[in-house]
Amino acid sequence: MLPWAILLSLLLLVIGDSARQSIASIAAEYVYAPFFAMKHRISASARVFEENRQLQRRIAELSLENQRYRESAIENRQLRRLLDLPPPWDADVIPAEVVTSISPGTGSMWIETGEDVRIETGWPVATEHGLIGKVVETRHPLARVRTLWDQLSRVAAYDQCSRIAGIVAWEAGPSLDMTFVQPSADIAAGDTIVSSGWGGVFPKGIRIGTIADVDTIPRADFLDIRITPMVRAAGLQYVFVLRPTPDQRDTLSVEAVP
Repeated sequence: MLPWAILLSLLLLVIGDSARQSIASIAAEYVYAPFFAMKHRISASARVFEENRQLQRRIAELSLENQRYRESAIENRQLRRLLDLPPPWDADVIPAEVVTSISPGTGSMWIETGEDVRIETGWPVATEHGLIGKVVETRHPLARVRTLWDQLSRVAAYDQCSRIAGIVAWEAGPSLDMTFVQPSADIAAGDTIVSSGWGGVFPKGIRIGTIADVDTIPRADFLDIRITPMVRAAGLQYVFVLRPTPDQRDTLSVEAVP
């Protein structure tokens, strides 16, 4: 490579100005131009990626805001007193990329939030469709999320129509179960189940799923309720970490950090 470079340098010294300009033009067109084009494509891809992150973040913010408004409307229609309700979460939304799929054995997954963002254990994780779980481990810039499909996961929730409360957990398969609901409860297939906010682990009013089936077992203490999650466990690419305000961090339940 070096002898060719020396030979080209000597050639440029002995030939005329017009020839040198022609050679320089050819070199720029065939040697440097591809690198400039590649740099342009890389820069354009980076801009598109960042714009996509911002758009995904805005979608999540609007979706969560819409869910809060819907929840407030239901409460107003039912004439619930504000003091009887847990305080709302005004969480900041942090976009994150899913780097591993949900493990069938542990029900957890890893996400990446970027070098400039730090998150903490106990912070909720969701998509624009509904709740995913919470952060249980951080290794900056990665974080491990315990999803709803983990046997250790528990979410205080209630029926958005009847306000009947229960606990959402996972036993097997893609569906979730709602437990500790009395057989006489006003609850039916098609109802939406949302997080209640009780206990300070998850924000109030985030959708979890819809009731797929209610099985009343004779002489059973509680109903057997099967829930279809709003979020599909398979194929997740982006999620959002909900960063609580400083006051909300102080009130997080110990359940938020295993």
